Order: sequence, then C-alpha cells, then structure tokens
Amino acid sequence: MKTIKVREFEVPVEIIGEVAELIASNDLENSITGTDENQEIIFIEVSYDKDEEDHKAAIHEIEDAINDYDDEEDVDDEKEGD
Repeated sequence: MKTIKVREFEVPVEIIGEVAELIASNDLENSITGTDENQEIIFIEVSYDKDEEDHKAAIHEIEDAINDYDDEEDVDDEKEGD
C-alpha cells in the first residue's frame, strides 16, 4: 500500500531549474501553488510515496539544494556587510 505525502517547498527562482530537474527525473507529482510578492520564491507542492526510497532521496536532494542556496546567500550577505 502506498503512503503518499505532500511537501511544500519555497524554491528560490535562481535554482528552479535544478529543482525542476530533480522533480522530473524522479517522476514526482507536483504543482506550483504561487510565488512571494517579489516573485523571488516559487511555492511548489510535491507528492511522493513515503515508502519509495528513490522518492525520499529526491525530496532530500530538493531540501539540500534549497539549503545550499540559502547558505550561499547568507555568506554573500555577510560579505556585503563588511
């Protein structure tokens, strides 16, 4: 029996291509649900089978891509403040 879960991600526009590739290459169902007011963040809902290892791995890769981007932004912000 499949256990379908839904996750919403806040994806920066700058990495939407990378995230889209992860979603498409793992055949994850998804929908774009909106953007922030500055259109810098895209909200995407992704459905995945909790018991499918490939799906769970893809979800973690999406999380990692977003976190890596956020970490890079934090470093850039610190450099600008110097």
